[in-house]
Amino acid sequence: MRWVALFEDKTDGADIRARFTDAHQAFLRANKGKIVLAGAMRPAPDGKPVGGLWVFEADTREEVEAIIREDPFHREGLRALVRVYAWGTAPGFEDVAIAPTA
Repeated sequence: MRWVALFEDKTDGADIRARFTDAHQAFLRANKGKIVLAGAMRPAPDGKPVGGLWVFEADTREEVEAIIREDPFHREGLRALVRVYAWGTAPGFEDVAIAPTA
């Protein structure tokens, strides 16, 4: 089943982001099998990150939430808000791959 997690960062979290970016990116790579797509959200392409969006392949919401809790950004208090949604594919998009299979 696919799940989506939307993250909104604390407005004063730039220091946390700077200190834990390397650990956060290593965490994402280590969980690449469950997190199939991930990235920062910005108000403009050259803007500062204000949150993130991840797409999961996982059996349960609890599994997704457990992964999120282990993320260094989450553990260190960067996230002001986390929303998790079950996500289905719209008709006509069943054949679209959401991430490369390499």
